[in-house]
Amino acid sequence: MRGCFLNVSLPFPRSADGTLLHICLFRTYASLRTLWKLRCSLATVLAWIIVTCPYNADAACVAEKATTGFEQGLVVHLSPDCTSAEREARVVRSEAILATIARGGSVDLLGVIVRGDLLFDHLAVSLPIPDSEATNQANRADGHGQRIIRGTLRIRDSMVLGAVRHRSTEGTLRFEGTVDFYRSHFKEDVDLSRSVFEGPVELSGAIFEKAAYFVQGQFAQPMNCEATRFGPSTRFHRSVFRDSVNCVGALFDGMAEFLEVNFEQPVVFERARFGLGTGFSGSRFKSRVSFSDAIFSRETFFGFTVFENEAVFAGAQFLGSADFSNAEFRQPDDLARARFDQPPLFTSAKRNESTQSTGFLQTESGQYVVTLAFLIVAALLVAYAVKLK
Repeated sequence: MRGCFLNVSLPFPRSADGTLLHICLFRTYASLRTLWKLRCSLATVLAWIIVTCPYNADAACVAEKATTGFEQGLVVHLSPDCTSAEREARVVRSEAILATIARGGSVDLLGVIVRGDLLFDHLAVSLPIPDSEATNQANRADGHGQRIIRGTLRIRDSMVLGAVRHRSTEGTLRFEGTVDFYRSHFKEDVDLSRSVFEGPVELSGAIFEKAAYFVQGQFAQPMNCEATRFGPSTRFHRSVFRDSVNCVGALFDGMAEFLEVNFEQPVVFERARFGLGTGFSGSRFKSRVSFSDAIFSRETFFGFTVFENEAVFAGAQFLGSADFSNAEFRQPDDLARARFDQPPLFTSAKRNESTQSTGFLQTESGQYVVTLAFLIVAALLVAYAVKLK
């Protein structure tokens, strides 16, 4: 055992010839030193990896790959645990979004930062505008077409730092799929005027710091703006909603314009707050509309508005002037159950007769008249009883 550094004899077991077995631990002293250095080097490398590349921190912020149906699309999902620096490192450029849309793909973003302006006017014109839609376009021009977004546009729980615009007066922008901006924060203007939304529109929980324009929009399926915060100017002028609208608890910080809008299905503005001037003049509500517990902080206009179905205003507060001139209520309303800090205007308004009589009894003046009438009748009964004695 000349080559062994350490030779140990054990009392057992024995070999076939009866000699003790030997255990050779290391062949030479030099081999021991080499092995020791190698182990130290490996330990150093492992320690450096653990310190510089912590597993848990990176695993918490992962960009997902495309799922089924999104092979040609753009999919980036970041978890809520991602830090600001990690989101910045995975920022999504507006050019990537537009490129995906241009080739017919879908966009599915969650928890990301979007940089750059989304200018849909840069998309190629695809088809001419159908005659049925052209008649609804006030600024239409003969021979101009429409830009089409064929896939889903989903930007949820994200920060959009650039503007989102379609300002072309020479055509329309058609969304064939869902538009979902749930709880996203828009730092600049959003102008999707002259757009056709064939799928649902989800704006619930979104924040629009600046203008939000949907002028002459066509909404074929439900629009949800529950608890949405709109900025200094919101415009839906001459839009058409063919399905329901749910804006429960929405906050309109600035001017809210719903002029000449057609609502064909139920509309809910319950507990909504309107911070500045609000206009529904010239609009038509074909189904039930509810402004229950809504707050109108400034001037409110319902002039020439047509309420074809039930109109609910119970608990609504009008802190400024309210103008219902030339409005038409085809079914009983409950405006008497609303609070008006200033007498509302009903000049030339058409209200259901049962509404007016019921409403009068519910007003302070009506209740005073009824009370006085009861007192007079009671006094006459007392006088009659005294006379009989």
